[in-house]
Amino acid sequence: MTNTVLKVANSEFDRNTGISDENREKLAEALGVVLSDTFMLFIKTQGVHWNVTGPAFVSIHELTEAQYGNLYEAIDEIAERIRALGFKAPASYAKYGELSAIESEDENKSADEMLEMLARDHETTITNMRAAIEWCEGKKDYVTADMIIARMAWHEQAVWMLKSIRQS
Repeated sequence: MTNTVLKVANSEFDRNTGISDENREKLAEALGVVLSDTFMLFIKTQGVHWNVTGPAFVSIHELTEAQYGNLYEAIDEIAERIRALGFKAPASYAKYGELSAIESEDENKSADEMLEMLARDHETTITNMRAAIEWCEGKKDYVTADMIIARMAWHEQAVWMLKSIRQS
């Protein structure tokens, strides 16, 4: 006896929301890059949180905890938007590494080097988000554009905070 509830189904589905199937697919692909950047940044931020040392330990530890918490929530929001567009969200380390422009790094670094790395990675994420926003608006997907704009504002604030600590 086969349980039809557990049968694997195609993760893609048709939508009729005023955006063509081709454009929805390209929007999902652009969001896949944003999701991958966010996931890579989440991992690196949590790594800094765990491994930072020095006189600014407490402030960096608390800041990165707040940041990786925000990134964790964003991962779900972005993936769910890809699903709402009708496509499978990327869901593997290999795929994230393939799609993200953020380099995987796991070397010993000073607190200053860690902050510099995270600020640079947020800037990379912002650059990719900006490109995705322009594409979304050009295809009249204002929901996705709005979501990414809000995320981009958060990343810009994160850069400011990380760079401000470095200057102290």
